[in-house]
Amino acid sequence: GPAAAGAPSAAAAGTAAAPAGDTETQGPGEPGSANPIEGPWTAPMPVFTLHGYFRVRGELQDNFFLGRDGRLVGVDDYPFTRFVPADRNASAAGGCATLVTDPNQDTSCSGSSDRLRFANMRLRLDPTIALSDDVRVHVRADIFDNLVLGSTPDSRAYVPAPNGTVTRAGASGQPRVPGVPVDTFTNGQQPPEHGRNSLQDSIVIRRAWAEVTNRGIGQLRFGRMGNQWGLGMLWNSGDGIDSDYSSEVDRVMGITKLAGFYFGASWDFADEGLISQPVSRLAGIPFDATQRDDIRQYSLLVAHRLEPEEQRARLERGDWVLNGGLYFILRKQGFSSAPAAPFAQADPTQGFSDFVRRNARMYIPDIWVQFLWKSLRLELEMATVAGRVRNIFPDFQNDEYKLRQLGFAFESEYRVLDDKLGVYFKTGLATGDSDVDGLSIYENTAEQRTTGANNQVNHRLSQFTFNPNYRVDLILFRNILGSVGGAYYFRPGISYDIIHNAFGRLFGARVDFIYSRAAKAAQTYGDDGNLGFEIDTSLYYRSEDGPDLLDGFYAAFNYGVLFPLAGLDYRSSLGVSRGVSRAQTLRLLLGVEF
Repeated sequence: GPAAAGAPSAAAAGTAAAPAGDTETQGPGEPGSANPIEGPWTAPMPVFTLHGYFRVRGELQDNFFLGRDGRLVGVDDYPFTRFVPADRNASAAGGCATLVTDPNQDTSCSGSSDRLRFANMRLRLDPTIALSDDVRVHVRADIFDNLVLGSTPDSRAYVPAPNGTVTRAGASGQPRVPGVPVDTFTNGQQPPEHGRNSLQDSIVIRRAWAEVTNRGIGQLRFGRMGNQWGLGMLWNSGDGIDSDYSSEVDRVMGITKLAGFYFGASWDFADEGLISQPVSRLAGIPFDATQRDDIRQYSLLVAHRLEPEEQRARLERGDWVLNGGLYFILRKQGFSSAPAAPFAQADPTQGFSDFVRRNARMYIPDIWVQFLWKSLRLELEMATVAGRVRNIFPDFQNDEYKLRQLGFAFESEYRVLDDKLGVYFKTGLATGDSDVDGLSIYENTAEQRTTGANNQVNHRLSQFTFNPNYRVDLILFRNILGSVGGAYYFRPGISYDIIHNAFGRLFGARVDFIYSRAAKAAQTYGDDGNLGFEIDTSLYYRSEDGPDLLDGFYAAFNYGVLFPLAGLDYRSSLGVSRGVSRAQTLRLLLGVEF
């Protein structure tokens, strides 16, 4: 995916020809690429190789709720309330003051901070097993995936309550953790375990897939694999050291090369619906209980991309390079199933009746074009989502909706002074929908139904949303809204590498300016198209490891400030006199790549 804010791009690392957002060209021991047109198909390699990274990130989020208060308007005020500190406007037994002399005093915590502070970590492992030059198996595993430091002390455990719910040990009527009378006396951390002290386990297996290559025919891929295309605007494999999200797909894919072009097709398992695996038979083999509720998905791709060595040679001669392609997905579904409990099993005497008609068909073409010349890179990705869905609700309402969505992302980069000075410009657009309220991924805009002239419902879903791992800023889209959706932005930037050598050592600074605006003003929180102006700065460092290596120590420090505009304020019809206020963030990333 796109580099972390402040992280040096491939060009900054001394390979100006490398496309932004792509991983470095794969060597013999590199992990498998999520992009089917990237990386070598055959190369002698060891039987077992291991790559990945370890990172620790600290973050301060100041006023990410922009000073908004849902109590003033009598609503939840999503998505801003997600960032309100839990102690704000809360009550505390004994009061919130440091020293309490009167236990009966006011217990209000109304004067609490607007800041959130936390740190998290992740260890990512990408092992590859090479049975031969042409047969490989790849795995991706995340250990302590975004685990908040200090979140699993031995004082924290959850136990079943008599009423069937789950409560925390030590709560009213529940025994405490042995040896830990109160959380103050915690002795250390315990591994995360789903259902015991966390919502996730210590280890998450994200991918497992195989590649079988026939040098005269092509390559076959099968299993659960990453899904990356172009800039990562729509499908993003999330391979960066500062990435949080990723696109995975279960598929069987064939791809071949002919006359400099890649041709590929796949059969995907997007959603098999109802799965039969009775909880009383944990050792049993689960299976798809019916094909009627399956989402059928197929993909086609055609692309042209020069081999890395040829591309580098052309650029060194002063020639230009043009890469690009089309990635097309067809998705259709007849029915959805909604079992009352997971892994349900239908009674053969009664049948399974929890189906609802969907009648959906989606066409998703995604075009990518990249132009390279000397130290200049121009790159564009554009995608549309077209089609129809007869019913978008859990129950059947026979309201057919058309899908008419469009999005594009454009990036430009030019480097001078021996690649030390970088000048950037990014822009993008995701179409909006004037018939819904809200721009964030946390609001269910698809099921909002509004009436227009003559009380007619607009049967069109037109909001396009970028992949959340395609990052354009530090605050507004990355955190508050969750992604670029129903908006467009302009982002100029400049960077300078104080240290920049051919062996990979890097130290520099970068600043970016982002102006964002809604595609439809009626969709915003303040009925105004102007969303905000953000300034993001960063310092970054990478240790020296070798001309073709990115292994070693990496560090980045980011500061961002968002000045919210009228589109993030209260609607004038609400009569709220208090306006929104600026948000700030400080981030520190420490990582080791291997």
